[in-house]
Amino acid sequence: MEMTNDILTLAALVAAIVGVIKAFGAGTKYEATVGKLAPVFALFIAAVFVLVPDEIQSKVTLICVIGLTASGAYHYTKNSTGGGGGTKSDGSNTGV
Repeated sequence: MEMTNDILTLAALVAAIVGVIKAFGAGTKYEATVGKLAPVFALFIAAVFVLVPDEIQSKVTLICVIGLTASGAYHYTKNSTGGGGGTKSDGSNTGV
């Protein structure tokens, strides 16, 4: 049972990290390239998690969970506190 939980946790972390990597390329001239390389990034990140010793893996997992949680919390609060909402210059609502 523990092995299944580890796999599910690592799969979620890899997906989240790849999502962050893709977000960095969004809106740039490298967006298509980053999108095509996303599976390669996922395999590389998964290999790092699997091939490192257990002690290091647990620390890297903890660092990723804390970092991704903080990033998500920042993104959520930034959008909900008026940082991205309001009215456009043409008078329409931005929808945030």
